Amino acid sequence: MAKWSEANYAWAEILAQPLPSRSVTRSSAPLVTEPRGTVGRYLAGVLGVAIAYYATARVGLLFTVLDTHVAFIWPPTGIAVAALFRAGRKFLPGVFLGALACEFQVFPWWVALGVSVGNTLGPLIAVEILRRFRFNPMSAGRRDLYAFLFAGLVGMTATASNGALWRMVGGLPPIEVVPAWLVWWLGDTAGLLIVAPPLLTAVRPRIHRGAIRPALILFLTTILCAIAFTNVTSPPTRSLMVFPPFMLLIWVGMNERLRVGSLHVLIMTAFAVAGTSEGVGAFGHLSPMTKILFVWALVVTAALITLAMTTTLAERERAEAALTTAAREYQNLVDSTPAAIVRYTPEGKLTFVNETLCRLLGYPRELLIGQSVMDFIPEMPRTEAVADLPVPHQISGPASGASGMIRKPDGSCLWYRWTARHITTGDGRSEFQAVGIDLTERRQAEAERTTFERKMQDAQRLEALGVLAGGVAHDFNNLLAGVLGHAELAASSLPEGHPAREHLATVQNGVAQAGGLTRQLLAYSGKGRFLLRTIDLNELIGQTTDLLRVTLPKKVQLNLHLSPTLPLITGDDGQLRQVLMNLLINAGEAIGDRAGSVTVTTTTHDLALEAVSGGVYSPAAPGQFIELIVSDTGCGMDDATKARLFDPFFTTKFTGRGLGMSAVLGIIRGHGGGIRVDSRVGFGTRFTVLLPVTTEVLPEAVETPAPLDSLLRTPLESPPRQRRARRTETIPRPPQRSGQPPAPAPAPVPAPRPAPVAKAEKRGLALVADDEPIVRQVGELMLKQMGYDVLTASNGAEAVALFVAHADLVRVVLLDLMMPVMDGTEALVAIRDRSTVPVILCSGYTAEAVPETLTNDSATGFLQKPYARGDLQAALATIGV
Repeated sequence: MAKWSEANYAWAEILAQPLPSRSVTRSSAPLVTEPRGTVGRYLAGVLGVAIAYYATARVGLLFTVLDTHVAFIWPPTGIAVAALFRAGRKFLPGVFLGALACEFQVFPWWVALGVSVGNTLGPLIAVEILRRFRFNPMSAGRRDLYAFLFAGLVGMTATASNGALWRMVGGLPPIEVVPAWLVWWLGDTAGLLIVAPPLLTAVRPRIHRGAIRPALILFLTTILCAIAFTNVTSPPTRSLMVFPPFMLLIWVGMNERLRVGSLHVLIMTAFAVAGTSEGVGAFGHLSPMTKILFVWALVVTAALITLAMTTTLAERERAEAALTTAAREYQNLVDSTPAAIVRYTPEGKLTFVNETLCRLLGYPRELLIGQSVMDFIPEMPRTEAVADLPVPHQISGPASGASGMIRKPDGSCLWYRWTARHITTGDGRSEFQAVGIDLTERRQAEAERTTFERKMQDAQRLEALGVLAGGVAHDFNNLLAGVLGHAELAASSLPEGHPAREHLATVQNGVAQAGGLTRQLLAYSGKGRFLLRTIDLNELIGQTTDLLRVTLPKKVQLNLHLSPTLPLITGDDGQLRQVLMNLLINAGEAIGDRAGSVTVTTTTHDLALEAVSGGVYSPAAPGQFIELIVSDTGCGMDDATKARLFDPFFTTKFTGRGLGMSAVLGIIRGHGGGIRVDSRVGFGTRFTVLLPVTTEVLPEAVETPAPLDSLLRTPLESPPRQRRARRTETIPRPPQRSGQPPAPAPAPVPAPRPAPVAKAEKRGLALVADDEPIVRQVGELMLKQMGYDVLTASNGAEAVALFVAHADLVRVVLLDLMMPVMDGTEALVAIRDRSTVPVILCSGYTAEAVPETLTNDSATGFLQKPYARGDLQAALATIGV
């Protein structure tokens, strides 16, 4: 009993061996893991295989062909294949011992020995073939079925051939060898088909809810087979009782796996063999040979049907699982993509929407299905949305695309690019699938790029105009210097009361007015000069409007809406007064003789960066600003006029010079502010000026040039706000009596008439260097009148050479900054390397054009052209000459 217990335990261990995995490669570990255990357990396993082989062999010998001792069903073959496949080659001794024990009872010992070797090698060959094909009985695929049948064909052919050969050696007549071989092969094949599948698919029994149905099926199989293969029914119906088990078998093959189906066949075979051997059941009344043939046909057919149907079922389940997985992955991919995906009929009815579109629209998928694809597109020009949305009228051809908007629940819109393509569904219906890509950020980026390019173009245009304006002002100042100097020299050489002195005074007044024109050009180019102080803008507006009320047309009403809590600003009141005068005068002229109004408004705004980056004329940096608005009800401007409004020399007035608004732009940008123009033809114009608020009060001010980049700076280049003390220039408000109109603006003051100059005493040698002959001549004559002997040079190199030659005699140098060969800066450096002689630098530009390193000593001064004799004397006094 102990031996039998160990054998049963060993056979359970065999059934518990893991099945090989098809994913294992040929170069990897063996397909079957060898069990670890003691020698006793191994011997028990070998004994268990031998006992199982012997026991099933005794059952098989019940169905032999007459007296040949060859069975039509040989169950030990299935035992051997299952044991070797699941537990490995080391159980070959068990197979051989079981076969030898069985054959010793039937054949002589030498025949039994040879037949046993064949009965061992046949299953081994079948197992090796299965391993070669990576057979996996649990997957029950078509490939596994073909591998199992092919392995059985080859292995059982070897077994039958070996057995027939040894039977012939043992005395079987040659004429019976072929029938013996055929019966042997059929018996081994039947045993393999019936017994091996349930053992290959067997697992340790576990009680769970899923095992109840297989248990009921096998119980029903037992009842049906007991009825079919016993004498329970009457003889007329007894032969028909074999069909119910087959019908159940077909149902099992369609709904269960190979494990249940193979057990069904095994139960059917056991009842068929037992009942037929006892002469009862559906085949009990047949002749012995007919019984054997019918039983063999029954069980082999049942086994093949089970293998085929369970294989088909397994493949169908795998296909369904793969389809479900693919559908789930497709749905996950479609729902997780940022693109909006829809499918709709040719009539525009939605049949599918992905989760992205559901989130955008704020509706569940169930509510969107069946709606029109146009329902979520807002009304817009048909050329942009409805007409171009891909609802094709043709069901063939390449994909079509169009851009449109999707309106979100919060009212905002997103731009999408739709691409639609015709598809055919699985049931043959024609639909269209559209994929929408979000273009909102790209359109915003393109708009920002277009705005930036426009800003850069405007900045480049203004830069070019600024350089042009500065160059024109510089050259014009050189010419004015010659004209003013010669006029003054001529006047000083005439006696008092001479008629020509009046004409020369007129010339000097004209030069003074021309100098004002060049100062406007320099202001536009960013090279003007500011006298900054702390300013109350409301007070400045009151002073300016008092002066201008009488200049406005009589039908124009001037309205002031000034904030009483307006903070202070830092600026040049003279320059800002010019801005106000230009805006107010232009507003009055825009109204003309018609009745209208001009309104001046001040308020305060805190502007963020995005609020001030709207154009070239926006403020330099975000912060707190005073907003000055000058609006009128005049004729307004068209877009072409607005585009050129701030260009120098552009004017719509018959007598205008086109410098007023360009100077306004330069002044405002020089103060770190901005200006915006809103105008429509027939509706008037509104100028909005932004000026930065200051938090410091300047008690005194120092004259300082305007920032060089005040005009050319773009909103992307924001310099730090710095307030430097400047000299205060106070403009008194004119007195005004109650009930009287304001006093008119003062008339221009004529230039002073220079008195005749007496001959001065000698003061030494002076050097004048300028590339303009007329300016050089004026400087020479003025210095001679002051008592200097003068040397002249037309460029910096010549001036340095003359200075080196007369270094001990030269008392002062008048040096132009812009000269050929060597400019004034280089000439000054060369002179300073040899001497500290006083030097006056001259330029048509303002003082900021001179590097601070050149004017940081007391022996170097600056004189802007055009200059009069008094300006030259003051400059000489500044440097101590």
